[in-house]
Amino acid sequence: MTTFATAIAGSFERAPWGWALAGSVILAIIKGWPAIVDASLRAKMALGDRRVSRIEKLEAKIDEQRVSYEAEIGILRHELNNVTTAFEALLMMIEAKPEAAAEHVARIRAMRAQHKTDTAVEKATIRAARIVAASPSPVAPVTPVKEGGE
Repeated sequence: MTTFATAIAGSFERAPWGWALAGSVILAIIKGWPAIVDASLRAKMALGDRRVSRIEKLEAKIDEQRVSYEAEIGILRHELNNVTTAFEALLMMIEAKPEAAAEHVARIRAMRAQHKTDTAVEKATIRAARIVAASPSPVAPVTPVKEGGE
C-alpha cells in the first residue's frame, strides 16, 4: 500500500466517526445546495425589487418637481415679457413725447408695481399647491364635545 492509503486506513481505524461526520457534511451540502442557491436568488431578487421601488419613488418625485419647475419657468418667462414690454413702452412714450418723460416713468412704475403684485400672487399659488400636494391625506374634522358628556 502507498503512504496515502496507509494514512487513510489508519485514520479510519482510529476515528471512524470522523469519516461518518465528513460524509454527512458533504451529503448535507450536496442535498442542501438547491436551497442555498434558491435563498441566494431570492435575496438578489429582493434587493432588485427594493431598488426598483426606490427608483420608482425617485421618478415620481422628479416628475412632481418637473411640473413645479415648469410652472415657475412659465412665471419667470411671463415676468420677463412684462419687463420687456414696459421698457419698450417707456422708450416709445419718451420718443413720442420727450417733455413728459417724468409722467411716462410714473405710469410705467405703476404698471410694474401691478405686475410685481400679480407675480407674487402667482408664486404664492404655486407654493400653496405644492404644499397641499405634499401634505398627507386630510385629517377628519374633530367634533366638539357637548356639555353634559353627551
